[in-house]
Amino acid sequence: MEIEPQPPKLLIIDCCQHIVDELETVLAVNRTSVLTSSEFDTFNNRENVALIVVGTPPAPMRRLFLSRLRRFFPSPPILVLRKESVRIDSDEEILRGEFLLSDHRGAEDLAVVCSAREVLPMAPCEHTRTGSSFELVKGVTRVLADNFSDAELDLERVADELAVSPTRLSRVLNREVHVSFRRMLRQVRIEEAKRLLATSRLSVKEVAARVGFSDSHYFSRIFKEMTGERPTEYSFDSNDLVFN
Repeated sequence: MEIEPQPPKLLIIDCCQHIVDELETVLAVNRTSVLTSSEFDTFNNRENVALIVVGTPPAPMRRLFLSRLRRFFPSPPILVLRKESVRIDSDEEILRGEFLLSDHRGAEDLAVVCSAREVLPMAPCEHTRTGSSFELVKGVTRVLADNFSDAELDLERVADELAVSPTRLSRVLNREVHVSFRRMLRQVRIEEAKRLLATSRLSVKEVAARVGFSDSHYFSRIFKEMTGERPTEYSFDSNDLVFN
């Protein structure tokens, strides 16, 4: 007896309801999980996901999040939404999409991608309207990108450079990005460490120093905690080049 293929299951992250509704009109789904990026770590229903949709977040943390997302879901296509101006001389915006395909091929990948394309572009999400908090988080990512190698970098110094109080900066990061300053800094440092381990012949101690860890043993512990591997065991992953 021929078994009917199961309808695709969707995982939708950081998207407003109208995106869920539009995708469900073109994809025959029997389950849609709608999460925020902060809820992703506790999401345990990871089987048979056919398409992952990532909306435009209220803060520029997508690169780190996508790298982590692909490690949990190595196979399904990922649709990443981004804002784009309709015209150069207009403030009107739309959401366009980019599909990230894995080398772990699924039989329904092409059909799912073609169906999802039917609803693109979309109207922008309400939560993508930006303000001063967004600009502040952008400033944090810029300061971290420029100074992560400094072992003395901390919340107070970043707050001072951005002319805000450490208390306000910590509150904005937790509310807008759903991550503490310490974890945000660690993520930036560990992502750079992964790149160095994959593309250079530096020792673990040298890599630790280059990404801002004065203690290589502490670096190894944090690296294992965040990647699941020791630095000496870390294997090159092509997804790291895609997302980083």
